[in-house]
Amino acid sequence: MSKDAKEDLNYYINWLERSIDDENIKLYEYSDFKNIRPIGNGSYGIVYRVNWKHSNRFFALKSFVNNNDKQTLREVIKELKLHRSVDCHENIIRLYGITKTQPKSTLL
Repeated sequence: MSKDAKEDLNYYINWLERSIDDENIKLYEYSDFKNIRPIGNGSYGIVYRVNWKHSNRFFALKSFVNNNDKQTLREVIKELKLHRSVDCHENIIRLYGITKTQPKSTLL
């Protein structure tokens, strides 16, 4: 990996960690989800239907296959920024936060 690519990758990782630390994005524990079932997939990963342990509500978890790839992280950050800018539109699925497992990252 070139120095520029590594610096870009660090930028995206740092942005995500800062957003969690500043509480702009909520981090959920992956162990708080149950009944995890795949419902679809796309170019960056798989979408799962899950229940949160503390309720009977259903959520969608989007899993990113290669979260250490610069292009994937760029797309994740782009999607997170977009969700934050249109958080209350009736035609947009609400972003509640993110969770992570090793080695995957997941949007909720």
